[in-house]
Amino acid sequence: MSLISAVQTYIKTYSQLATNAPVWVDYIGKTPTQYAISPLPGARIIETTITGKTTREFPFAFELVEFTADDAQRLENLGFFEAFADWLETQTNAGTLPTLASGKTSEKIEALGWGYLLDEGESGTGVYQIQCKLTYAQNAP
Repeated sequence: MSLISAVQTYIKTYSQLATNAPVWVDYIGKTPTQYAISPLPGARIIETTITGKTTREFPFAFELVEFTADDAQRLENLGFFEAFADWLETQTNAGTLPTLASGKTSEKIEALGWGYLLDEGESGTGVYQIQCKLTYAQNAP
């Protein structure tokens, strides 16, 4: 299982996602309500032990296409991301983390900031985004 697939499967367990809304990988549609997980640049090894085991980071963006026509809706959209960031923190603290391929173990999943309006369309919709990262351990080859 790839890292992005593991993150997608994990995020689909978030109970506040809209019912039957798709959670795409590296793609976001134009009509509400849709979600996407997109890899970000910067994945790297952050530590290597003497045995060759590494600690790595996988940065990704979680995106939402939603209506932006009025202030109440925009506040609700931003509140969704605030709750999502809190959920990631709670899940990490509880040890409920993404299941990774053999030889890899999730250590932490977290939001790196606040959700924000990334792009506003002409039809009263917009793409919101929050940047996140998965920290995991990988056994030596």
